[in-house]
Amino acid sequence: MELKYRSDIDGLRAFAVIAVIAYHLNHHWLHGGFIGVDIFFVISGFLITKIIYGEIINNTFSFKNFYQRRINRILPVFFFVMLFTAFFSWYILLPNDFMLFFRSLKSTTYFWENMFFAKHTGGYWDSSAESMPILHTWSLAVEEQFYIILPFILLLLLRLKQQSATKIALIVFVIIAFLSFLLAQISPLARLLTKYNYYSLLTGRAGELLIGSILGILSIYRDKDKYIGTNLAKNNVLTLIGFIGISLSVTLFSDKILFPSFWAIFPTISTGLILYFYHPKTIVSRLLSLKPIVFIGKISYSLYLWHWPIIVLSRKYLFVEQFYKPKQYFWIVVGTLLISILTYYFIERPCRLKKRSFKFSLIVYYILPVTVILTIYYAQKSTKFLNTHSLERLQLYYLQTEYLNPAENFCMGEIKGNCIFGDKTKQANILLFGDSHSGHYSPYLDEAGKKYGFAVKIINSPACTFLPEQIKLNVIPSEFKRKCLRLGKEVTKAIQEAKILIYAGRYNAYSYNKKGKQQHLIINYLATNITKYNKKTIVLSQAPWINVKEHEKFMVYFLHNKPFKSKKFITNQEKFANAMIQNSIYGKAIFFDPLNGLNEKSRKEWPIYKGLIAYSHDGHLNEYVTRLWSQEVLPTQQAFWQQLAKEANE
Repeated sequence: MELKYRSDIDGLRAFAVIAVIAYHLNHHWLHGGFIGVDIFFVISGFLITKIIYGEIINNTFSFKNFYQRRINRILPVFFFVMLFTAFFSWYILLPNDFMLFFRSLKSTTYFWENMFFAKHTGGYWDSSAESMPILHTWSLAVEEQFYIILPFILLLLLRLKQQSATKIALIVFVIIAFLSFLLAQISPLARLLTKYNYYSLLTGRAGELLIGSILGILSIYRDKDKYIGTNLAKNNVLTLIGFIGISLSVTLFSDKILFPSFWAIFPTISTGLILYFYHPKTIVSRLLSLKPIVFIGKISYSLYLWHWPIIVLSRKYLFVEQFYKPKQYFWIVVGTLLISILTYYFIERPCRLKKRSFKFSLIVYYILPVTVILTIYYAQKSTKFLNTHSLERLQLYYLQTEYLNPAENFCMGEIKGNCIFGDKTKQANILLFGDSHSGHYSPYLDEAGKKYGFAVKIINSPACTFLPEQIKLNVIPSEFKRKCLRLGKEVTKAIQEAKILIYAGRYNAYSYNKKGKQQHLIINYLATNITKYNKKTIVLSQAPWINVKEHEKFMVYFLHNKPFKSKKFITNQEKFANAMIQNSIYGKAIFFDPLNGLNEKSRKEWPIYKGLIAYSHDGHLNEYVTRLWSQEVLPTQQAFWQQLAKEANE
């Protein structure tokens, strides 16, 4: 079924893609610019469902023709941009980041990247998401998953009696859409829903696409009416309401609201009003049909594909913290526009319009690029043949990015063996416990135990304080809650059996609101409960927090064997919390800084230690360098650890 071209739809696409690009360039420009993706979903649902439904009721629908149109429309330029991005990612990204990129690229070959990004980020607004060059392709995966399912559902529903089939299909779509928005709305109540809410087809996105589908089906019957010239006033009012609705959404919405949720109905229904109540003479239609706007709409798919890789990789290459300089904004916008125009005219448009066989489209536009991607991925995974740096540098690079060596089984997040380290010939009467910022001291305690003759039991878990108040206040991130609760029982038992407790954590985290005042869970709890176990307790200081961007710069310079110095490394985010902890436990427990004992040169150069970075990431020490600096500080801490060993072994 051929649809009559509507220039206003290209205008809507232009509105959507400009909103998304503006948001990604600088979210302060357009707080709700991410709504552009939701506008695309409604447009897509409207047009594609209209085509499928029209062909089914006219007995002309063919799976082969439908999927060939999708392949020709989506895949040629998509895989061209992906392979182009892969080349520059190889050149710009650090080895670990490049391998993560390639894993995300592999997921695009079976249209599953939305689930990949849901699994490997803390959400769409998580800082880790900002460094993934093809994060934006999650929306394309959602669409493709929808269009794999939709034809089957429509065919099944429309096999019913013709008079009632359409009505039943619409009712089913309304129910599914409502359930989809409902799942998104209640997502904070369930761990899996929370994790996958933004990226999943089921949570909200199906509802957005189905709003377009419902209106697409209804519009087929509406188009049979003689509406031109008769409903202009009504259409003017309703399309203006729609345009105001999407304009308010992109300006007033932000990452502060739960999205998608029932909030998503507002911009999607607004988009639906513009699509359904179309009239070529309405104010909105004329505005959206202006030639420059329509042109942007025509190249919107190429623009969408190019903009995010260019933004991410340029930030990496230029070491941009968050916002560009004015000249950089200009060249990024111009560059994105020019390359999008080229790919539109030389790849996207010709591949879509040129008549090819289904076999040709499948092999050339899908199987061939997928084969190239998978071949390179598995070759790189097994041989690292794309790594251009020296073997020695690469080995040291990987050691510096490793939080804890998996081979050591440091009971991080799960019990492996007896979790005993240090001098294993001794009874483990010392317990180290806490979150991942406790865990990174494990190699240090292991070295201390071996040197001064004591054994230490170590149990840690990410984002888990192991304090009862954390459970009571429900401030455990949902993705860590199960592990935390399970290991909590082991920690409780270990506390009862130990003579000496060593506690550590990220003290500047885990804040909560109490009677309108911000409270600090660990600080408050330790201040009032540190003595309740009636055991000697040592609280280790939180390690200095460092700037992630400076860490990244160091790694780039390190791989190229160039010296790197920075005055922006240390952020001091932990200083206030450390001081609060020290004051709150004074006279009740010992506050101890493992880094005490570094010589003047080492203190001055920190977080660089003997030419290596001491951190695997922002606040997490890496194991390799931790064992190195332990050899320097432990002799200066001899009296402390010998006394502890004596008390533990008595």
